Amino acid sequence: MKMIQTGSLITGLLLSSVAAFNAVAGAPYWVGSDGKYVRSGFGECVRTIDWTPAAAIPGCEGDAAMPVANKPAATDKAEATRKSAPIKPMPVVEAPAPKPAAEPEYRKISLSSGASFKLGGSTLNAEGKAAVAALLKEFDGETIEAVIVEGHTDDRGPAAFNQKLSEKRAEAVKAELIANGVDASLIKTIGYGESKPVASNATREGRAKNRRVEIKVDAKARKL
Repeated sequence: MKMIQTGSLITGLLLSSVAAFNAVAGAPYWVGSDGKYVRSGFGECVRTIDWTPAAAIPGCEGDAAMPVANKPAATDKAEATRKSAPIKPMPVVEAPAPKPAAEPEYRKISLSSGASFKLGGSTLNAEGKAAVAALLKEFDGETIEAVIVEGHTDDRGPAAFNQKLSEKRAEAVKAELIANGVDASLIKTIGYGESKPVASNATREGRAKNRRVEIKVDAKARKL
């Protein structure tokens, strides 16, 4: 009777010791409740029936280092999902587009080239000079902000000649504006040649209207 009781006691102790350990599925070593591999008195990890030489882990075969047991499969899966999840780009906030600058309000005055220049010439005659002086009197009490002088011709003669003539006539009017006190830096000249007719070039009257110099003035009331 005593022998049977002793054997039962030993068996119970073995079962209770084994219950303190568990084996991760397929793991080559037993794992304790603290998550670390169980070691023998010689410092070696206790092998499971799944142990093979190829599955040996450095630090478990007599080394002093204590490796940490593998994470549960569920944790590995969650980590893998986190790493593979696409990174959402930060939203791009576009700066509001700047408001376009307000266009100047030009007052336009047209000088007849027939009355202001000799035929085919670009020198402003006395009548043309008087017209420029009269124009500037209209802006007494105002500050001139900008001036655009545009030269135009009819379609008689070569286009290249007409283009050059329109430029020279615009420059002649600019020179007269400067002579009457307008700041040169405020004046811009453009020659359009025969490209912008305002009437038909098929008639003498139409061609006379097309031979012109247009002066556009942007002025504001002068601050006192």
